Amino acid sequence: MYRPSPGRLHPVLFLHGGGFVIGRAGYDAPLRELALASGCLIVAPECRLAPEHPFPAALEDGLAVARWLNAEVAGLGASPEPPAVAGDSSGGNLAAIITHELTRGGTPPSFQVLIYPTLDATASSASYEEFATGYGFSSEKARWYFDQYLPPGIDRRTPRASPLFDRGLGKLPATLVVTAQCDPLRDEGEHHAKNLREAGVKVELRRYPGMIHGFFQMTGALQGSRQLHRELGD
Repeated sequence: MYRPSPGRLHPVLFLHGGGFVIGRAGYDAPLRELALASGCLIVAPECRLAPEHPFPAALEDGLAVARWLNAEVAGLGASPEPPAVAGDSSGGNLAAIITHELTRGGTPPSFQVLIYPTLDATASSASYEEFATGYGFSSEKARWYFDQYLPPGIDRRTPRASPLFDRGLGKLPATLVVTAQCDPLRDEGEHHAKNLREAGVKVELRRYPGMIHGFFQMTGALQGSRQLHRELGD
């Protein structure tokens, strides 16, 4: 948990990226910066990792923490508002599904933030071809991560694996979707924002020009990353 100041702070559950395979290494500094920028209490769990723990292990862990946070928010010294849910990359996948499931269960988050989320296990959008190589995070690597996470025989269009194909979006909370211009995952994030807007959800979509997948963690190197943290904090 990252607490930037005393007092009752708005709680935010943050699900880290890493393709369902890589752990939370590399997230400590950016989560500290996000807590300072936002003034929120950031709760960042470690979920089980594939391939040793395939789908739906990480999702089950994230849901367990979300429900725990809802139940224990007062005891943590947080403010009484419902916790928010956020995540980047594969964590954005988990964040989207957790938001959907909590909402359907009658405990919707106060808002959700999806940072270049992994939403389509079919990996079939045009940006997968446009930015297949040469931008750090390749289309081949994105597909490999899903191969580790999803056992053979899983329908890759099921909403619990690919929230892009979820059609029950109408009651979801206000949503911010962040995409990077030069990212194989760009189009699915923007398509999801469009689906949410058409379902009547309050959505803001922000595409960061010139940025690549993973730039949330690059505050030491990229002005665009520092701008992202400021705007997320706001």
